[in-house]
Amino acid sequence: MFGFSKPVVAGLAVLGLVLAIIVAGLLGIREIRSMLDAAAAGARELSDAKWTAEFEKANAQANKRIADQANATIQIQADAANRVNYASQQLEELRKRNAALPDGDTIGLSADRGRMLPD
Repeated sequence: MFGFSKPVVAGLAVLGLVLAIIVAGLLGIREIRSMLDAAAAGARELSDAKWTAEFEKANAQANKRIADQANATIQIQADAANRVNYASQQLEELRKRNAALPDGDTIGLSADRGRMLPD
């Protein structure tokens, strides 16, 4: 052929085998690195999903507390308005009863007007 000796051919064969092993090793390392990157990306997505769910849960709880407080405030305001209306009605009734008493222009407190006072 080209006139290479057996030791040179054997050396070239070994060199070719070593180069093939190195290339296969580099390709394996690249594949392993690709798998690690994919696993890390999956872990990040899982972590992000977990924390997003936690934040949504906390926000829902906070919104429920806010809504409960708003409902309580509305109930308190309605109760206060009812009490004010009741007191206004009582005052108006008291004024009518006072005006209906005889001697409305006298000074001082008569017995009839004294009976109108609350206990």
